[in-house]
Amino acid sequence: MSIQKGPTTSGSPATATSVVERLRARIGVDGPPISARVEAGHVKRFVEAVGDPNPRWSKEAPPTFLVALAPVSLHLAEAEEYGKGWLNGGNRFEYLAPVLIGDRITATGRVADVYEKSGSTGNLLFIIFETDYVNQRGELVARLRGTAIRR
Repeated sequence: MSIQKGPTTSGSPATATSVVERLRARIGVDGPPISARVEAGHVKRFVEAVGDPNPRWSKEAPPTFLVALAPVSLHLAEAEEYGKGWLNGGNRFEYLAPVLIGDRITATGRVADVYEKSGSTGNLLFIIFETDYVNQRGELVARLRGTAIRR
């Protein structure tokens, strides 16, 4: 999942509290779904690009292909009021079922948690997001949980 970026401003502590409260109101609210079909040619180019010659990928997609297939982007305008820059706090993938060539995958993202921590250079805003990947049969095939940090 990517977070769309816009102009930044530094806010006062009262503004930071307000930003956190407004972001917390978005917890659990699904963003717009993104759907795409898993095509053999796209998977082939992906595995060539990442250097994974496993023959298994002729029938199914490698796990991280989902992020390239259906990238979810939530615009969090209120987060831009907090601090001046973004850091990627990492991603964790949970794979629940194979994604096969020909599957139609729908990705839906949401904010899962929002909190602040004190760092050595000031306060940090942590935004935890989740993206669910579901196939055409309604089966959850994967979940991505990631952290974006604003400072």
